[in-house]
Amino acid sequence: MNQTTSSRIQKNKRHIFETESFVRFDTAQVLVGRSAIEENRTMALESFTAEANGNGTLLSSTYDDVIRNRLQLVDLLEPANQDQVDFKNAITNSVIAQGIECRSVMNAHLIGINHRLTQVNKLLVEINILITEHNNEFYDIIDELTNTNASWVDGELNKMMQNATTESNEQMNAESISHVIGIHDKATKNRGDIMSLYEHENESRHALEKDLEDVMELRSQIVSLREKVAANQHRVADKIVML
Repeated sequence: MNQTTSSRIQKNKRHIFETESFVRFDTAQVLVGRSAIEENRTMALESFTAEANGNGTLLSSTYDDVIRNRLQLVDLLEPANQDQVDFKNAITNSVIAQGIECRSVMNAHLIGINHRLTQVNKLLVEINILITEHNNEFYDIIDELTNTNASWVDGELNKMMQNATTESNEQMNAESISHVIGIHDKATKNRGDIMSLYEHENESRHALEKDLEDVMELRSQIVSLREKVAANQHRVADKIVML
Protein backbone atom coordinates (compact mmCIF):
# COMPACT_ATOMS: atom_id res chain seq x y z
CA MET A 1 0.00 0.00 0.00
CA ASN A 2 1.24 3.48 -0.81
CA GLN A 3 2.63 5.15 2.36
CA THR A 4 0.80 8.42 1.67
CA THR A 5 -2.46 6.60 1.26
CA SER A 6 -1.77 4.62 4.45
CA SER A 7 -1.07 7.83 6.39
CA ARG A 8 -4.27 9.47 5.15
CA ILE A 9 -6.30 6.42 6.07
CA GLN A 10 -4.82 6.42 9.60
CA LYS A 11 -5.59 10.12 10.04
CA ASN A 12 -9.12 9.51 8.85
CA LYS A 13 -9.37 6.61 11.30
CA ARG A 14 -8.63 9.05 14.13
CA HIS A 15 -11.24 11.52 12.82
CA ILE A 16 -13.75 8.70 12.64
CA PHE A 17 -12.95 7.61 16.20
CA GLU A 18 -13.31 11.16 17.53
CA THR A 19 -16.54 11.72 15.60
CA GLU A 20 -17.90 8.40 16.82
CA SER A 21 -17.11 9.39 20.41
CA PHE A 22 -18.90 12.70 19.85
CA VAL A 23 -21.96 11.01 18.36
CA ARG A 24 -22.06 8.29 21.02
CA PHE A 25 -22.00 10.97 23.72
CA ASP A 26 -24.93 12.64 21.97
CA THR A 27 -26.74 9.30 21.85
CA ALA A 28 -26.36 8.93 25.61
CA GLN A 29 -27.51 12.53 26.12
CA VAL A 30 -30.57 11.92 23.93
CA LEU A 31 -31.50 8.95 26.13
CA VAL A 32 -30.96 10.98 29.29
CA GLY A 33 -33.04 13.77 27.79
CA ARG A 34 -35.83 11.34 26.92
CA SER A 35 -35.76 10.12 30.52
CA ALA A 36 -36.09 13.70 31.81
CA ILE A 37 -38.97 14.34 29.42
CA GLU A 38 -40.74 11.15 30.54
CA GLU A 39 -40.21 12.06 34.20
CA ASN A 40 -41.72 15.50 33.59
CA ARG A 41 -44.64 13.96 31.71
CA THR A 42 -45.25 11.58 34.63
CA MET A 43 -45.13 14.50 37.06
CA ALA A 44 -47.53 16.48 34.86
CA LEU A 45 -49.96 13.54 34.76
CA GLU A 46 -49.65 13.15 38.53
CA SER A 47 -50.48 16.82 38.99
CA PHE A 48 -53.36 16.57 36.49
CA THR A 49 -54.82 13.52 38.25
CA ALA A 50 -54.52 15.16 41.66
CA GLU A 51 -56.13 18.36 40.42
CA ALA A 52 -58.80 17.02 38.05
CA ASN A 53 -59.81 13.76 39.73
CA GLY A 54 -58.81 14.71 43.27
CA ASN A 55 -59.43 18.39 43.95
CA GLY A 56 -62.07 18.70 41.25
CA THR A 57 -64.13 15.81 42.63
CA LEU A 58 -63.80 17.06 46.20
CA LEU A 59 -64.89 20.57 45.20
CA SER A 60 -67.86 19.22 43.24
CA SER A 61 -69.01 17.17 46.22
CA THR A 62 -68.45 20.10 48.58
CA TYR A 63 -70.46 22.40 46.32
CA ASP A 64 -73.38 19.96 46.33
CA ASP A 65 -73.26 19.88 50.15
CA VAL A 66 -73.30 23.70 50.33
CA ILE A 67 -76.34 23.94 48.01
CA ARG A 68 -78.02 21.15 49.98
CA ASN A 69 -77.49 23.13 53.19
CA ARG A 70 -78.94 26.29 51.63
CA LEU A 71 -82.02 24.49 50.34
CA GLN A 72 -82.53 22.78 53.69
CA LEU A 73 -82.37 26.14 55.48
CA VAL A 74 -84.97 27.55 53.09
CA ASP A 75 -87.14 24.47 53.57
CA LEU A 76 -87.10 25.02 57.35
CA LEU A 77 -88.68 28.46 56.97
CA GLU A 78 -92.21 28.70 58.39
CA PRO A 79 -94.04 31.48 56.51
CA ALA A 80 -96.89 33.18 58.33
CA ASN A 81 -98.55 34.90 55.36
CA GLN A 82 -98.73 34.76 51.58
CA ASP A 83 -95.86 37.21 51.10
CA GLN A 84 -93.65 35.02 53.21
CA VAL A 85 -94.82 31.91 51.31
CA ASP A 86 -93.98 33.65 48.05
CA PHE A 87 -90.58 34.63 49.48
CA LYS A 88 -89.86 31.04 50.44
CA ASN A 89 -90.77 29.81 46.96
CA ALA A 90 -88.84 32.61 45.26
CA ILE A 91 -85.68 32.11 47.34
CA THR A 92 -85.90 28.36 46.65
CA ASN A 93 -86.00 29.08 42.92
CA SER A 94 -83.15 31.57 43.31
CA VAL A 95 -80.90 29.08 45.13
CA ILE A 96 -81.61 26.40 42.52
CA ALA A 97 -81.02 28.86 39.66
CA GLN A 98 -77.73 30.02 41.17
CA GLY A 99 -76.67 26.40 41.51
CA ILE A 100 -77.54 25.66 37.88
CA GLU A 101 -75.70 28.79 36.71
CA CYS A 102 -72.57 27.85 38.64
CA ARG A 103 -72.64 24.33 37.19
CA SER A 104 -73.09 25.75 33.69
CA VAL A 105 -70.09 28.06 34.10
CA MET A 106 -67.98 25.22 35.49
CA ASN A 107 -69.09 23.00 32.58
CA ALA A 108 -67.88 25.64 30.13
CA HIS A 109 -64.49 25.67 31.86
CA LEU A 110 -64.29 21.87 31.74
CA ILE A 111 -65.28 21.79 28.06
CA GLY A 112 -62.37 24.15 27.35
CA ILE A 113 -60.04 21.88 29.31
CA ASN A 114 -61.36 18.79 27.51
CA HIS A 115 -60.73 20.53 24.19
CA ARG A 116 -57.10 21.05 25.21
CA LEU A 117 -56.88 17.38 26.22
CA THR A 118 -58.08 16.29 22.80
CA GLN A 119 -55.30 18.42 21.30
CA VAL A 120 -52.81 16.70 23.60
CA ASN A 121 -54.10 13.28 22.51
CA LYS A 122 -53.86 14.32 18.85
CA LEU A 123 -50.28 15.43 19.42
CA LEU A 124 -49.48 12.10 21.12
CA VAL A 125 -50.87 10.26 18.09
CA GLU A 126 -48.66 12.38 15.81
CA ILE A 127 -45.65 11.65 18.03
CA ASN A 128 -46.39 7.92 17.93
CA ILE A 129 -46.52 8.08 14.13
CA LEU A 130 -43.13 9.85 14.07
CA ILE A 131 -41.67 7.19 16.38
CA THR A 132 -43.04 4.43 14.15
CA GLU A 133 -41.54 6.12 11.08
CA HIS A 134 -38.21 6.40 12.91
CA ASN A 135 -38.29 2.73 13.89
CA ASN A 136 -39.20 1.66 10.35
CA GLU A 137 -36.30 3.68 8.95
CA PHE A 138 -33.97 2.17 11.54
CA TYR A 139 -35.25 -1.30 10.65
CA ASP A 140 -34.56 -0.73 6.96
CA ILE A 141 -31.01 0.41 7.69
CA ILE A 142 -30.32 -2.65 9.86
CA ASP A 143 -31.91 -4.94 7.29
CA GLU A 144 -29.76 -3.51 4.50
CA LEU A 145 -26.60 -3.84 6.59
CA THR A 146 -27.51 -7.43 7.46
CA ASN A 147 -27.98 -8.28 3.80
CA THR A 148 -24.62 -6.70 2.99
CA ASN A 149 -22.98 -8.67 5.80
CA ALA A 150 -24.39 -11.85 4.31
CA SER A 151 -22.83 -11.04 0.94
CA TRP A 152 -19.54 -10.27 2.65
CA VAL A 153 -19.68 -13.65 4.39
CA ASP A 154 -20.26 -15.23 0.99
CA GLY A 155 -16.98 -13.78 -0.29
CA GLU A 156 -17.83 -10.31 -1.57
CA LEU A 157 -15.62 -8.59 1.02
CA ASN A 158 -12.60 -10.70 0.14
CA LYS A 159 -13.24 -10.08 -3.57
CA MET A 160 -13.29 -6.31 -2.96
CA MET A 161 -9.97 -6.54 -1.14
CA GLN A 162 -8.39 -8.59 -3.95
CA ASN A 163 -9.41 -5.93 -6.49
CA ALA A 164 -8.21 -2.97 -4.37
CA THR A 165 -5.76 -0.45 -5.89
CA THR A 166 -4.06 2.69 -4.64
CA GLU A 167 -6.52 4.77 -6.64
CA SER A 168 -9.62 2.95 -5.36
CA ASN A 169 -8.34 3.15 -1.77
CA GLU A 170 -7.65 6.89 -2.18
CA GLN A 171 -11.15 7.41 -3.55
CA MET A 172 -12.75 5.37 -0.76
CA ASN A 173 -10.81 7.29 1.88
CA ALA A 174 -11.66 10.68 0.32
CA GLU A 175 -15.35 9.76 0.31
CA SER A 176 -15.03 8.60 3.91
CA ILE A 177 -13.39 11.88 4.96
CA SER A 178 -16.16 13.89 3.32
CA HIS A 179 -18.74 11.66 4.98
CA VAL A 180 -17.17 12.10 8.44
CA ILE A 181 -17.03 15.90 8.06
CA GLY A 182 -20.74 15.92 7.25
CA ILE A 183 -21.49 13.65 10.19
CA HIS A 184 -19.55 15.91 12.59
CA ASP A 185 -21.38 19.00 11.33
CA LYS A 186 -24.77 17.33 11.92
CA ALA A 187 -23.65 16.02 15.30
CA THR A 188 -22.55 19.52 16.34
CA LYS A 189 -26.01 20.86 15.48
CA ASN A 190 -27.55 17.95 17.38
CA ARG A 191 -25.49 18.87 20.43
CA GLY A 192 -26.95 22.38 20.39
CA ASP A 193 -30.49 21.01 20.08
CA ILE A 194 -29.86 18.61 22.96
CA MET A 195 -28.66 21.40 25.25
CA SER A 196 -31.66 23.54 24.29
CA LEU A 197 -34.02 20.68 25.17
CA TYR A 198 -32.25 20.19 28.50
CA GLU A 199 -32.74 23.83 29.41
CA HIS A 200 -36.41 23.66 28.44
CA GLU A 201 -37.01 20.50 30.46
CA ASN A 202 -35.25 21.97 33.50
CA GLU A 203 -37.56 24.98 33.31
CA SER A 204 -40.53 22.63 32.94
CA ARG A 205 -39.38 20.62 35.95
CA HIS A 206 -39.33 23.71 38.17
CA ALA A 207 -42.77 24.78 36.90
CA LEU A 208 -44.21 21.29 37.46
CA GLU A 209 -42.81 21.06 40.98
CA LYS A 210 -44.39 24.46 41.79
CA ASP A 211 -47.67 23.34 40.21
CA LEU A 212 -47.72 20.14 42.27
CA GLU A 213 -47.08 22.17 45.43
CA ASP A 214 -50.02 24.43 44.52
CA VAL A 215 -52.24 21.39 43.93
CA MET A 216 -51.41 19.97 47.35
CA GLU A 217 -51.92 23.37 48.98
CA LEU A 218 -55.37 23.62 47.40
CA ARG A 219 -56.11 20.07 48.60
CA SER A 220 -55.33 21.19 52.16
CA GLN A 221 -57.60 24.22 51.75
CA ILE A 222 -60.42 22.06 50.39
CA VAL A 223 -60.15 19.73 53.39
CA SER A 224 -60.45 22.75 55.69
CA LEU A 225 -63.40 23.99 53.63
CA ARG A 226 -65.14 20.65 53.95
CA GLU A 227 -64.69 20.81 57.72
CA LYS A 228 -66.43 24.20 57.68
CA VAL A 229 -69.22 22.82 55.49
CA ALA A 230 -69.59 19.82 57.83
CA ALA A 231 -69.91 22.18 60.79
CA ASN A 232 -72.68 24.06 58.96
CA GLN A 233 -74.39 20.76 58.16
CA HIS A 234 -74.45 19.92 61.85
CA ARG A 235 -75.98 23.32 62.65
CA VAL A 236 -78.60 22.86 59.92
CA ALA A 237 -79.39 19.38 61.28
CA ASP A 238 -79.94 20.89 64.74
CA LYS A 239 -82.49 23.26 63.21
CA ILE A 240 -84.41 20.26 61.84
CA VAL A 241 -84.61 18.69 65.27
CA MET A 242 -82.36 18.90 68.30
CA LEU A 243 -81.19 15.47 69.44
